[in-house]
Amino acid sequence: MLLEINEIDTNLLFSPAATLEQDSRPADIYTFVPTEYPELAKQLSDFSNELHFRDDHRLVKNYINLNFLQFPFVTMYKRDDQIVGFATGHVRDCYPKNSVRLLNRFYHDKTYSRKKFTRELLRPSTFCCIQQQILTASRLGFETGFISRELRAVKFFSRFINELDKRGTHSWEYKEGPFLVSPDTQDDKSWQSLALVEFKKTDYNFWSYWTCK
Repeated sequence: MLLEINEIDTNLLFSPAATLEQDSRPADIYTFVPTEYPELAKQLSDFSNELHFRDDHRLVKNYINLNFLQFPFVTMYKRDDQIVGFATGHVRDCYPKNSVRLLNRFYHDKTYSRKKFTRELLRPSTFCCIQQQILTASRLGFETGFISRELRAVKFFSRFINELDKRGTHSWEYKEGPFLVSPDTQDDKSWQSLALVEFKKTDYNFWSYWTCK
């Protein structure tokens, strides 16, 4: 898959993808360190604060009133100068050392960007987002990154990671859960499948860190 990533300023990456016809959710992709670009972080916060009034999705509560300054890096989707989505990196004490979750809080706008049905497995805009996040995470000193998804999406997630592994710049390793990705053991959503990407060789076993059922 062809990929263009430009660094238009320090720690501000850009991929022109808003006009790609093969993408059902086309958008220009920007990834940046929010503390270095607070004006962009504020744009995302304002967008997030409005979602309560614009989106009736059952999970919209996970995306409203976010403080983007708390994340090590964030990705912004824009089309026609309008924000149409976002994703973040995320770190928690319960994650392995020097590891960051990619595609955290991954959101597509209901009006401009969300499709009821699509056969796409790895759309170009998502691919750009992940590659930008990998590059940024590596620059920030993280050693590993991972993506996790709930167990109800096992089949799609495994195929998605397989496409990433074939097309991306890094190798991915997928393992079906249940792995405990948040402290609440009683919440079914805390048990997920994982996919690992290494930015450098580590001196610890990423997989042995996680609690399994």
